[in-house]
Amino acid sequence: MSRLSITYELVPGPPGMPNDEYVALCNQRYRELLAGDPEEPKVQDFLERHPCLVPGHSTPSARSGHMPLHCSLIMQPKLEGLGKYIPDFMWVSTHSGAWFPTLIEIEKPDKKIFNKDGTPSAHFNRARNQLNQWRSWFDDPTNQLLFSQQYGIPDYMLARSMQLHMILIYGRRSEFENDRRLTRQRGTLLTGHDEELVSFDALQADGDITQAFTVKALGHGQYQAVNVPPVLSTGPDLAERLLSIKGIAEAIDKNPDIAEERKTFLKQRIPYWQEWASTPGGKLIEPNSVE
Repeated sequence: MSRLSITYELVPGPPGMPNDEYVALCNQRYRELLAGDPEEPKVQDFLERHPCLVPGHSTPSARSGHMPLHCSLIMQPKLEGLGKYIPDFMWVSTHSGAWFPTLIEIEKPDKKIFNKDGTPSAHFNRARNQLNQWRSWFDDPTNQLLFSQQYGIPDYMLARSMQLHMILIYGRRSEFENDRRLTRQRGTLLTGHDEELVSFDALQADGDITQAFTVKALGHGQYQAVNVPPVLSTGPDLAERLLSIKGIAEAIDKNPDIAEERKTFLKQRIPYWQEWASTPGGKLIEPNSVE
């Protein structure tokens, strides 16, 4: 029986931003953003630049040890035929029994969930209806097939069951946290097994997903890099995603939080890891193999 061997070489480079420092920086900048009563496009832009703040990268209920598809947050994923009902973001997560298209919708943070009489607001009802549109779309097996082809869902995921997961990020805690009646009522607004309601105040940078890219789908399983994190490292663990994502060098260049010497190093190493990932055969990966 043949034994696998290490087939790659790590090269030390200029250090990137430490992970803990980036998590703290994300949280600080996010708190400052919310304090300024931002419009929805400004919040969306911030989350596109810092996907570790966006919930849903792991599987619902039981946190999975698997990274989401390509360790990437997909921005504005189109669902063929739904027109304006486009999610703001999507993760594709998986565990050993199922895979989850996790669709995420955000609104302007200061929009209210409730009217003065305690009934759900018209704005909230419209946002909730968008989730119903997504659910109806995924109920059609033809659409599920189109989705799998469009986003390049790998065979190992398709061998498992598909379960939709939807997250609505809506409202601030200050609207309901000191009112027991509204707090109880809020808990009844999204009670489906495939949906959850999250307040903007609940978002926190997750140190386990700081290597995530933000990407735009190009079709047929190919993607365009939009943003990469300042803690970006190279190595064998996530090298395979470099085969499906274009424009990574350009995304590195536009990140002001990556030092110039680190940018140069990363761009030099990407072709090496692309070639390594495209070479057939078994690959042995040592833990914590990063540059």
